[in-house]
Amino acid sequence: MSSQDIAKTSYAQVATAYDGYAQTPAGIIEAQLIACALGPGDLTGLHVLDLGGGSGIHARECINYGAESVDIVDISPEMLKIASNIEESLGREGKIRFFEADVSKPLSEYNHPLREKYDVVMANWIFSHADKRSTLEGMFANIGAYLKPGGIFVGIRDANPFSHEFKTGKYGAHTGWVKEIEGGVKYWAVLHCKPEPVEFEVASLEIIYGGSKELYENAGLTKIVEMSLESAQCVKDDPEFWADFLKDPFLAVVRAVKT
Repeated sequence: MSSQDIAKTSYAQVATAYDGYAQTPAGIIEAQLIACALGPGDLTGLHVLDLGGGSGIHARECINYGAESVDIVDISPEMLKIASNIEESLGREGKIRFFEADVSKPLSEYNHPLREKYDVVMANWIFSHADKRSTLEGMFANIGAYLKPGGIFVGIRDANPFSHEFKTGKYGAHTGWVKEIEGGVKYWAVLHCKPEPVEFEVASLEIIYGGSKELYENAGLTKIVEMSLESAQCVKDDPEFWADFLKDPFLAVVRAVKT
């Protein structure tokens, strides 16, 4: 089974509980770092493409930051349904659209009515579902194709799947097992959502978690920076709690600009 098939099956099983991740420490710092990366948190009038946007956690944040629209593309119909239901419950129509597709494949093949270009493209955790370089290249090809010149890319990636803090679970997530594969690792991720944890298999290649800029640059991205963990408000508010995470983080938020 391919890593994308595994992702689709996994998210079908955990869709209803996944939004609880936003309340974990890892989910909180992730959201705050994304807000900083977005400039900070001002998207007034902009159009956003959210690749792998799932249940819409970050898409809704973008609307709250003033985005004119967000298009979510995700492989899981169950996650997209949850996102759609939440939007309906909020009484918003047309702000967020939902499209099912494998973001490692050319999106043009799906004939979805996507915009030709976007002001912002997000890719949060999709790289952690790629066990082959060719899969990553397909993801980055979509990023480069749909981001307008001068547009902003924001993405979350693994920082260190072997992190001690990813083993302890102190920050709301932990690994059940980690095994090496060609060019990287596979691991079992457990998110401490309530009322019950969410678990699924992840694949991550060293070219991503090692911090290489190669694939970003191949997609036409420049000014590639990893957001400072100290810029998150939760770290400023409680540096003692976050001290161990700062020494050995297991996630990173990357910001870049399209040439």
